[in-house]
Amino acid sequence: MLTVMFSGAARTVTGSLYYLEYTDSDGSKFNFAVDAGLFQVGQKVNLFKINSRLIFDPKKLDAIVLTHAHLDHCGRIPFLVKNGFGGRIYSTKATKEIAEVVMLDASKHIGEGEMADLVTQTGEIAVDTLDNKDFKINQNKLYTSLDVESALTRFQTHEYHKKFKIHPNIEIEFYDAGHILGSCCVVVTELSTGKQLVFSGDLGNPGKPIIEDPEMIKKVPGLTHIFTETTYGNRVHPIQEPKERLRETINSTVRKKGKILIPSFSVERAQEVIYLIVELMREGQIKNIPIFLDSPMASKVLTIALNHPELYDKDLQAKIKSKSNPLKYKQLQVMDSVAQSKTINSFNGPCIIIAGSGMMTGGRILKHLQFYLDKPENTVIVVGYQAEGTLGRQIVDGIPEVEVEGKMMKVRAQLEIINEFSAHADSKMLKKWITNMIHDKFLPRERVVTVFLMHGEKEASLALGEELEHSLRENIKTYWPKFSETVVLWK
Repeated sequence: MLTVMFSGAARTVTGSLYYLEYTDSDGSKFNFAVDAGLFQVGQKVNLFKINSRLIFDPKKLDAIVLTHAHLDHCGRIPFLVKNGFGGRIYSTKATKEIAEVVMLDASKHIGEGEMADLVTQTGEIAVDTLDNKDFKINQNKLYTSLDVESALTRFQTHEYHKKFKIHPNIEIEFYDAGHILGSCCVVVTELSTGKQLVFSGDLGNPGKPIIEDPEMIKKVPGLTHIFTETTYGNRVHPIQEPKERLRETINSTVRKKGKILIPSFSVERAQEVIYLIVELMREGQIKNIPIFLDSPMASKVLTIALNHPELYDKDLQAKIKSKSNPLKYKQLQVMDSVAQSKTINSFNGPCIIIAGSGMMTGGRILKHLQFYLDKPENTVIVVGYQAEGTLGRQIVDGIPEVEVEGKMMKVRAQLEIINEFSAHADSKMLKKWITNMIHDKFLPRERVVTVFLMHGEKEASLALGEELEHSLRENIKTYWPKFSETVVLWK
């Protein structure tokens, strides 16, 4: 028997966590999770409170299978370790290395008030909690670097397509999800019956630079359930290349002698943006102006990316052979320290500033917004999903005045939204990925597969579900589960 309790990313986009309870034929139980991510919702929500709330006992958890190293998928692993989880964590090698950077960064921020969206237990935003005498750091500390170090000792890494067991009767296989470096889709097989589950993790957008496209999963003859993300389940990404959009926007801003601000996720997105901007400069399509990478975490992930050429797509491998790696360039300046970061705002002339966080909920981008958001010659380029309740979503929605670290600011800078950068599959790609498994020649035609619609807002999830049921009527049913709901998968 196998049950799943939806412990995150149910009817929302963040906090991915599936809690599965397996009962073997002898009655013994084995509990494992797929992902254990942080909720990263808006500024008016008590993030400490919702992330410290667990609906299962970590001491009873035997293993975690990690799809990738974004914070909303790995960020609660050290918290589980802190509260009694003592099992193995299974991932790819690159995922472990990036997760280390991501979790250590989170251990510094969640509880110490360095992120603008951190809140106190009273529900008020703590902009600078280190100076707030009423703020009790130990009480609000989600986890420490020691908890991260303990978690890292539990990792066991595996390559794509190398099957391994997490239990004598449960086998796991990783497929390349094409989302970020090392990301994977997960196939779970019960060996005694041949029944199978597939977890998409976050599925990538084809045609992205650096990494391979998402991999189609073909041989799943025992498939009964698919857990799919639906972030863009109601949207088809534009066909225009993000590189061309970048060229147009940067050239337009440079002509106005303005500055280009790119709020970016530190993992994958920042490296992808650098890749395309450097290519444009080398091709002479934009001027050689300074590129400031103002994110210590992004610079660490860049180093990891440079150390994993085996995961690159053919285009990047060819560029490396010709000694023109777009992840390395003379105009790229990494600003690791706070002192270095401060020098950016005294720079005269056009420049490109890439800084975290991607949804503008914290990080160094907030300081730069205070300098440049109210000036019409500047441009803010949004290159990623903006969740409801975030500062990024407010700006994208066209709110004329927003609050940045307690300061009200007019939004006068030009706004450019480049959805082509998305690291998430659109509805067309999601449908193709799911249809490939359900229509595969190895899957019996009479089998009805249940697709759980996860990691998406209501409109996106239900739109994808409706489209799937319309096109795969006799082979599929979809379900939009609630948080904390438990469903029996196999009896």
